Amino acid sequence: MSSILSFIVERLYVIPGILIGLSVHEYGHAKVAQMCGDKTGEYQGRVSLDPRAHIDPVGIIALLLVGFGWGKPVMIDPRQFRHPRRDQILVGLAGVFNNLICALVFAFVYRFALQLLPRTFLASTFGGVVVNILLEIVVINLSLMIFNLIPIPPLDGFGVVCGIFNLYGTKFYWYARRYGMIVLIIMMYFGITGNILRPALSAVLRLVFSIASVGL
Repeated sequence: MSSILSFIVERLYVIPGILIGLSVHEYGHAKVAQMCGDKTGEYQGRVSLDPRAHIDPVGIIALLLVGFGWGKPVMIDPRQFRHPRRDQILVGLAGVFNNLICALVFAFVYRFALQLLPRTFLASTFGGVVVNILLEIVVINLSLMIFNLIPIPPLDGFGVVCGIFNLYGTKFYWYARRYGMIVLIIMMYFGITGNILRPALSAVLRLVFSIASVGL
C-alpha cells in the first residue's frame, strides 16, 4: 500500500512539469510555423500556452504510467513556408528550444526559492512539495528536449536531420517514417533510449544549474 501511495505522490509531482513542458514545446512549433508563413497551427488554436490546446489525454496517461507519452502534434503545411527547407528546420528545433528556455527559467526560480523563502517554509511538507515540483519542471523540460532530438520519426530530431540533409521525399524518408515508431519502441523496450537519455540529461542538467548558480 505504501509503495502505491509513493508512486501516486511521485506522479503528482511531475504533472505540472508535464503540462508546462508539453505546452511550451508544441507552442514553439506552432508559433515558429506561423512566423514562417504557415497559419495552420494558428487556425487550429495551437499558438497558445494553454495546456488544453496541446494535451492528449492518452499521451499524458502513458507518460505518467510508463514514462513515454506525447502531446497533440502541431500540424504544419510546408507549402506555406517562405523558405521551406530552412523553415522546417526552424520549426523542428522550436519545441526543444522552448523546453531549454523553460528549464533555464525554472532553474532560476528554483534557485531563488531556495535562497529567498524562509527556512521554516522550505522545511515544511508544503515547502518541500513546492521545491520538488520546481525541480521536476526543470528535469522534465530537459528530458523532453533531449528525447525529441533523437533522429528517429516521429521525433523532432528526424525532421531536423531531414531538413539539414534535404531528405524529404526520398526513399529513406518514407522508409523511416513507416518503421520509425517500431524502431523507437524497440529501443525503449531494450533500454537503449534510457542509456542515451540518462548521461545526456545529467550533463545538461549540470550545465543548466551551473548557469543558474544552483548547487547539485
